[in-house]
Amino acid sequence: MSHEPTHSDIELMDDPEAGSTWFFSLVSIVLMAVVVFALVAMYFGFAKAEVEAKVVDRPAKQLEKLKLSQLEMLTSYGTYDIETADGETVERIRIPIQQAMELVIADQKSRASAGVSEEAVATR
Repeated sequence: MSHEPTHSDIELMDDPEAGSTWFFSLVSIVLMAVVVFALVAMYFGFAKAEVEAKVVDRPAKQLEKLKLSQLEMLTSYGTYDIETADGETVERIRIPIQQAMELVIADQKSRASAGVSEEAVATR
């Protein structure tokens, strides 16, 4: 007799109400759609960021590195080699640009003062 189903056991085996089934189904579908759209948006956002970092911004980064290396060359001492028209290699010295400008100005002043004194001696 204990193996015979009771009236309450039969009610538990019945299908759930259609309203709750529809509600949970719609909520699940909407939730899945939101998750899928969020994942798609994240994917394309990351893809766009990678393209900008690897394709669009790359030349700018390389250009910045080139500018920094050139600026370092302008402000430091060093040597470099050039090849003459005869095919000979000549070593040259590189000085900071600020010092080079000062040397050029001093040279021009000395030439100007030497030119003035030579003209003064010639007119006497």
